[in-house]
Amino acid sequence: GKDNYAQSSSSRASLHHQRKVRMLYIPCMKVGQNDVKALINLEEHRKELVSPLLNMRGKERNLNDFLANWGDHPYLMDISRSPQDIAEEVIAERDLHNPANHFENKRIWLTEVKAKNNSLIPVVSWLDTDSSRDVIQQARLLLTEFETIAIRVICTAEITGTSWNRAISILDAIPTPENIIVILDFGDRSPISTINGGTLDHSLSTLDTYGVHSATLISSSFPSQKPQSGSSSTAICHDIVWQTEAKQLNGSINLIYGDYAGTNPGAAVEYIPGMAVIPFASYYAPNEWWLKRLGRDKEFENYVQLARDIRQLPDYHGDDFCWANREYGRINQTNEKYGNNGVWNGLRANQHICATLQFLQHEDNGDSISIDDIF
Repeated sequence: GKDNYAQSSSSRASLHHQRKVRMLYIPCMKVGQNDVKALINLEEHRKELVSPLLNMRGKERNLNDFLANWGDHPYLMDISRSPQDIAEEVIAERDLHNPANHFENKRIWLTEVKAKNNSLIPVVSWLDTDSSRDVIQQARLLLTEFETIAIRVICTAEITGTSWNRAISILDAIPTPENIIVILDFGDRSPISTINGGTLDHSLSTLDTYGVHSATLISSSFPSQKPQSGSSSTAICHDIVWQTEAKQLNGSINLIYGDYAGTNPGAAVEYIPGMAVIPFASYYAPNEWWLKRLGRDKEFENYVQLARDIRQLPDYHGDDFCWANREYGRINQTNEKYGNNGVWNGLRANQHICATLQFLQHEDNGDSISIDDIF
């Protein structure tokens, strides 16, 4: 028994090390055309450190585009529960949320996704009303097919209640918790407290005693309100602040930074016929967003001016920094193919991921930059 334990500990350590090197940042994105573009246009050296958490929705072609162009890097896949997405083609046609036979439809679909890109880490998520047995058996069955799986805990400001208890039940039932990534998803908020002895501290200590592969914190403080047309504003990104504090609570658990990549999951994002679509741009330099709206409904030519405004910001990283910045430079210089709000949402996500990753790499390398430097 001892020898087996020693062997599993060392293999766990090597797995832990291997993934730790590769997973520095988990941005939560939708499987939509522009989010996919934001991801597949990341450079190879960035893809090695970014492991997106994808929420499946809508069109199979957007998923196939991602799977064909993401490369050999870990990515996590969950299935959206938003009412509109559930009614769309893939989720509805394949009945992916059906818990029957331990979520058999979802498991079959995940196997098909894996066949197209083998770096898949499936995500186990649930409604509190789903049968505990189906959720737990789903996790056990997925672990027979996948090296690593994730479980997603929907958190309110405190990590308690049915969702957290269900996660613990899964960890109790699984023979290899070292193959589990635990996602603590705070949505458009952050935990009440990051102090020693608080619920976040207690939760991380609990996960540490199970020896989980890693945990990731996902939140968004991206403002739900945009400035009035013709004006700009700035907003603090609180995610980096509280997650840096959280990292100091527990030195032994592999805690991975995560966010909603410059979007707010609580904001209304779906287009309602007749509503005004005013050109909107945002730029991120830790730890602040710059935001501006310009023009009237569908006056997308204003994006040429917005590209110019971004390139004149004091914290602009330069045209060569990332795909989005190269696009801002091109739009500014050619006045052509300036896109629309959807295209610019993708540009914003790409730039946000690259700026966040740069900050996290400094932290990871033990460089002098720290949270104190960004205030």
